[in-house]
Amino acid sequence: MRTKLRMKCKNCGHWNRFEVEKVMLNPDSPEPKVQVFLPSYLPLKEEKCSKCGQTIAAEKELIRIVKSRETHSL
Repeated sequence: MRTKLRMKCKNCGHWNRFEVEKVMLNPDSPEPKVQVFLPSYLPLKEEKCSKCGQTIAAEKELIRIVKSRETHSL
């Protein structure tokens, strides 16, 4: 399934959009009755940042979206 992915450049912070193929990975689970599916994205071509030109996504390299936890100090 093709979709557009928004990704932030690590170098300059610019948000870029590019087309990817969504794939579901099924890794081995420690529990035999539980199936785990992890969504991943496969870029269709090498993508570079439109602002600074640094490579954001390489062709044939899977991208996994991981939610980051922010810590707030008081």
